[in-house]
Amino acid sequence: MNDKIREKLDTLPELPGSYQMLDVNGEIIYVGKAKNLKNRVRSYFIGAHNSKTTALVSKIDDLRYIVTSNEREAFLLEISLIKKYRPFYNIDLTDDKTYPYIEFTNEKNPKLVITRHLSKKNNRYFGPYTNVIAAREMTELLNRIYKLRKCKTVSKKPCIYYEMGECMAPCISPISKEKYDKIYLEIKKLLYGNDNTLIQELKKQMLDYSSKLDFENAKKIKDLLDDINATITRQDVILKERIDADIYGVSYDDSLVSVSIIYLRGGKIILSKNDINPYYFDIDEAVLSSVINNYENTDPPKYIFIESEYKDDLALLLDNTEVLSPVKGTKHNLMMIAKENSQVALSNKNKTQVDKKREALIELSKLLDIPIPKRIESFDNSNLFGDSPVSSCVVFVNGVKSRSDYRKYRVKTVVGANDYATMKEVTYRRYLKVKNNEIPKPDLILMDGGEVQIKGCEESLAELGVDIKVAGMKKDNTHTTDTLIYKGKEYILDKHSELYRFLYEVQEEVHRFAITFHRTLKEKNAFTSLLDEVAGIGKTLKSRLLNTYKTTDAIKNASNSDLKKLGLNEKTIIELRNRLEEEFDFE
Repeated sequence: MNDKIREKLDTLPELPGSYQMLDVNGEIIYVGKAKNLKNRVRSYFIGAHNSKTTALVSKIDDLRYIVTSNEREAFLLEISLIKKYRPFYNIDLTDDKTYPYIEFTNEKNPKLVITRHLSKKNNRYFGPYTNVIAAREMTELLNRIYKLRKCKTVSKKPCIYYEMGECMAPCISPISKEKYDKIYLEIKKLLYGNDNTLIQELKKQMLDYSSKLDFENAKKIKDLLDDINATITRQDVILKERIDADIYGVSYDDSLVSVSIIYLRGGKIILSKNDINPYYFDIDEAVLSSVINNYENTDPPKYIFIESEYKDDLALLLDNTEVLSPVKGTKHNLMMIAKENSQVALSNKNKTQVDKKREALIELSKLLDIPIPKRIESFDNSNLFGDSPVSSCVVFVNGVKSRSDYRKYRVKTVVGANDYATMKEVTYRRYLKVKNNEIPKPDLILMDGGEVQIKGCEESLAELGVDIKVAGMKKDNTHTTDTLIYKGKEYILDKHSELYRFLYEVQEEVHRFAITFHRTLKEKNAFTSLLDEVAGIGKTLKSRLLNTYKTTDAIKNASNSDLKKLGLNEKTIIELRNRLEEEFDFE
């Protein structure tokens, strides 16, 4: 965190709004929203985050914010800014829709057209449709039935469509708004399968023509009926209420969010789709962004079904829509189907990633001419300014993080920043347990560094008599890994390969783990020292505070009554809070 950011964190208001993170080039790389700007933005610079978030935070050079009246305004502003700047680290909120709609245009003399671009200026859309050919056939059929205009602009004389009997010719015979509204409602009922009035009317006309021996017109009506049966969606009615609803299911892991949508129109399922995106910081924010994106240019249906944890926040953002979390019945079952769809999509995505990890391990095996390394351990040191030196070890099994095997090490014998000595100490302690058969032996050790770190590790292994392959991830001038070092030889990496992506993930993860541990330890040491400086806090009270409140944030948020229960009096509490503000005003 630089001084520029630290100063802005001190002055952030405790109000709702949108914030923008900028890189060294002044480009917006992330946009977010908050109920409380001060608390939300400060949280990014303290505590533990996943590797992707840590990578993002490391690229933040400056920040800006815009205060709003409430959280709903903040969310809408966030969406608008994401659309405008397309920040790299936000979920991509696109305007284009994958599936086509049928639009009854919002004009004095409307047309019926196929479109993928929805507008807030018009809410008379039908769809979306999975099959563009069927949608076009239906549009042509409805135009034949209702004879809506086809030309771009209304001319002063009839066109060829009028001559063919396929246009009402508003150019020479004005048509009332009431008639167009009636046509729209009939089309709506027909497309949603809510009414058979038109079909019954066409059948009646066909019989009338037949009774008059006008078989030519009877045949035209029969063809229309056949086309209607061929193109109107034939799904079974799922809900007897025949409502319009969008049903959401959500699944996520530590880096991806999967949102599945089932579109219900007239009580029928007309479409389902799934979106998977990477997310940073806040899963709730990512889910809401994904949902709101669907209604950026068109109105939502009357009902939305979604899991209860997202219901209240979503209800604040959508007008004229009832957001529900059904707990039983058909609606609940539909929501569970959407949930299962999201889980399957996420699982398939992860399976693809696992396959890519295997591909990366095969590449690594071929590059270094070693057996495929099933278990890889990686180390990184963190000793900023020589203070609270620590090291961390992360473990990947078959290319996947094995978090239960991660370990943190306080450096005991090394003073200051000395990567060689630190790595020698930590790896000796680690692989002494391998020698004693206390932990599994890795197939490969990856040092986050070059020859210095490799040498420290190899000397420890030699002293222990443990044979494990050791390679180093060497960085270029931009602090990005571009080379592997193994047995004194350098191997240049292809930055477009799966191996490079895997090694980057390993390096980011071990770095994140080390930095997080270092910050935690540093704060704990500072917290302990600070308590020693507060008059009225002796050994017993200090022990109670440390056991009850593990971090400065926790004790800051503690109420006076809670602190009094531990034995602190009013005067001591005031002095403690003053010292906390002085010492940790930028944390």
